[in-house]
Amino acid sequence: MTAFRREELQDFVTEGEKSSPPVFIGRQDILDDILSLAELSGRKGIAPPGNTRIIQGAPGAGKSSILSELAAQNPHVGFPKTLQVSSVEICDEFSDVLKAIGILGGSPKSKLGTMAETAAGALGSLAMLDVLGSTSLSLNLSALCKSNDIRTIGSLHRAVPASQWDSPVIVAVDEAQNLPAGHDSVPARFLRAIHEATTRLPITLVLAGLGDTQSHMRSLGLTHGIQAHSLHCFTMEECIELMNGFCDYFGIRIRDCASQLYALSRVADGWPRHMHWAQQAVAEAVLESGIDGDLDRVTDWTKVQARSDILRQGYYNSQFSNEMTFARKLVARVMFEVGKAQAEDQALQEDDVRNRIRILSEQDMDGDYALPDGFSPQGFVTHLIHCGALQEDPDNHGMSCPIPSFQGYIMRRGGLDPHQLSK
Repeated sequence: MTAFRREELQDFVTEGEKSSPPVFIGRQDILDDILSLAELSGRKGIAPPGNTRIIQGAPGAGKSSILSELAAQNPHVGFPKTLQVSSVEICDEFSDVLKAIGILGGSPKSKLGTMAETAAGALGSLAMLDVLGSTSLSLNLSALCKSNDIRTIGSLHRAVPASQWDSPVIVAVDEAQNLPAGHDSVPARFLRAIHEATTRLPITLVLAGLGDTQSHMRSLGLTHGIQAHSLHCFTMEECIELMNGFCDYFGIRIRDCASQLYALSRVADGWPRHMHWAQQAVAEAVLESGIDGDLDRVTDWTKVQARSDILRQGYYNSQFSNEMTFARKLVARVMFEVGKAQAEDQALQEDDVRNRIRILSEQDMDGDYALPDGFSPQGFVTHLIHCGALQEDPDNHGMSCPIPSFQGYIMRRGGLDPHQLSK
């Protein structure tokens, strides 16, 4: 049994919801799909067109966790290296992102070293290039660090052609829905060049973002051959595995408290962010004086559950925007109609939802269904997607609420009973 790691557990509580999860579970099919795609490029030495995957989901679905897990994989010779970047870095430090891709692809693992691999996991482009520049890189890669001429994927290919790559590279872009729209921006041309394999460099593109990321990528010109993974809730078995793994990682002794952990996990409704809140409530309890990591010493599990509920309620409140508050009855009605159609296996398409909003707002005589100022039906649907209220299924293009407990919260805020969905 791992000794109780009090200091690390306190760090987990202090860092909050944006920290990488100490234990990663589930989503293995997504990881396998991405790694298989990248490894294929490595074996062939060139990337095929369409070498792109999208990971999309509501806030708190675990998109960033998947990217971090990709970056944390233990690479061996020829195994894909992962460069995790934000949409901001793609826009503001583009030349450095290109250099980092070339250095990772062209550097044998033995020459990158632990520091460089760590930096590669969370770019910080300029800092990473400084680290890499201090290692024993080949002359052409050292020159690449200092070059001012790497401004396109084509110029990267000329500096480090595919024949000189030691391994394939996964370029994992977080918050991809924030990339500027339009075909002619530098980020859009960069993404299309990788997706269309214009240089055939062994690069796999992974784009993580909110529930409309696939649609946004179409607006950037990535129109063919993209497979999207939509993130949904964990199964109850995965929740239990996650909670048990969390306790084991920090040396928390479960003893006879498995049923209490199960109850915490069940109320979390399988949503990854809610599971984080449940873990934080457990962490705060075992950090109290006299508990010392032993769950059998926790005397008030009602208090632990209440703390988890408070944290989860804070998530609901933060996602329920001012615009949703203004139109709370309209949003509740949308949640009801989307949920009812889903329960009857007649999923509403996005245009169906837009039309329902338009009809409700146009026929509204009492002001209950008015749209917020400046919003069209289409703009309001996009807003609901970005708040986590709606998500499009890439397979049938139907709309759903990806977080069942949030759906219930929205309906109650608008005066509707969530139990009506089961009637």
